[in-house]
Amino acid sequence: MRKHSYVSAEKFILSREFFGMKLGLENITEFLSYIDNPQKKYLTIHISGTNGKGSTASILAAIFQENGYKTGLFTSPHLVSLRERIRVNGNLIRKNSVTGFINRNRSELSRRKLSFFELISAMAFDYFSRQKVDVAIIETGLGGRLDATNVLSPILTITTGISKDHSEILGKSLPIIAKEKAGIIKPTVPHLVGLVPENTLKVFKEKCKKEKSKLYKLSQNHFKINPSKMTLDYNDDDIKLNNVSTSLNGIFQLHNTALSIKAVKILKQSGLKLSWNKVRKALNEVSWQGRFQIIENKSKPKIILDVSHNVEGIDAFVKSYQMIFGEKKAEIITGFVKRKEHQKMFDKLGGIAKKINIVPLSTRRSVDLDEMIENIHWRKSKIKKYATLKTAYKNCLKNSFSDDIIIIIGSHYLIGEFFEKYKNYGF
Repeated sequence: MRKHSYVSAEKFILSREFFGMKLGLENITEFLSYIDNPQKKYLTIHISGTNGKGSTASILAAIFQENGYKTGLFTSPHLVSLRERIRVNGNLIRKNSVTGFINRNRSELSRRKLSFFELISAMAFDYFSRQKVDVAIIETGLGGRLDATNVLSPILTITTGISKDHSEILGKSLPIIAKEKAGIIKPTVPHLVGLVPENTLKVFKEKCKKEKSKLYKLSQNHFKINPSKMTLDYNDDDIKLNNVSTSLNGIFQLHNTALSIKAVKILKQSGLKLSWNKVRKALNEVSWQGRFQIIENKSKPKIILDVSHNVEGIDAFVKSYQMIFGEKKAEIITGFVKRKEHQKMFDKLGGIAKKINIVPLSTRRSVDLDEMIENIHWRKSKIKKYATLKTAYKNCLKNSFSDDIIIIIGSHYLIGEFFEKYKNYGF
């Protein structure tokens, strides 16, 4: 069989999207057995949740790395390159490792018709094993119970939060969604849950009781946020950390930080060596693209990029924006996929918008712009449709001053396109 180059290997991986989404573990379990179960050769932490999974995973990866652990990180989706999903000590998976995995396993991958996410998950597990990581932080792709990553034997499972998203797959009520997310809870393995709605907490309690797993819950009483300084004070029994800051912007990142501190406390109790001083250092150095990311240029308006794409995420972004910038309005460029609560998201964004500029996404899942505008009850004169992100951005840039703000927010597809092309957009 012909050996792949990186370009053809990537093309083969992306072609797996043809098989769609496969919920279930039989296919990937059998394939992982075929490649000698690499996911069992290092410690893992498994993270589910509607919002905040990637940020929490990145924070924990930074903490472990700062504490001297060789650390793997698996997140999704990517923004520009699929290699972003798989990192060791912050470095993207090597191109020759991608081609090596495909060349070794092409026949079996084709025979089993692994989906894109099954393949990329298996590749991550294999890469972490070959790189001899000490620990890997693994984010679920969708849900948890039937997610391809739910083959792990982790030392800790975490659910960041519960809100409505992907309801057509995960269910329309929060308790039903919570049941899917709680599917990552394993027998006797401790589970940490973030600030979840009260009507979902029962789901986690029942699942932990069934699995004889200890349930830990982050409480609002554990931390206090200082908005003016964008820091938090953490107080949980014997752990007292004052003026904790993070390099990540947004109040919601302080919530993710508090959850990560709680996770560190649990992991230290289980015997892992993690220094609080190094935790602080890691928090101030962690990087996570597209999450309230601010790009500044003295001669141009400030650009804020964010991948929030559901009501809870948009709400958290707007609250953080208002806390930082007060009543200052921004030009907003946004784009969404189908089957989202577009009206509620427009209502939230409307509170900080001079105008909302909507663009199509580079995916067949992109919402029909005319149809969305017709169904949105908002100031139609303040909504403008563009054929491309490029034209929307150039127009906003042309009509803005250096002290203005342009927000690009919505789908990962949108932010990914900006990252891929923004150097040609004037930066």
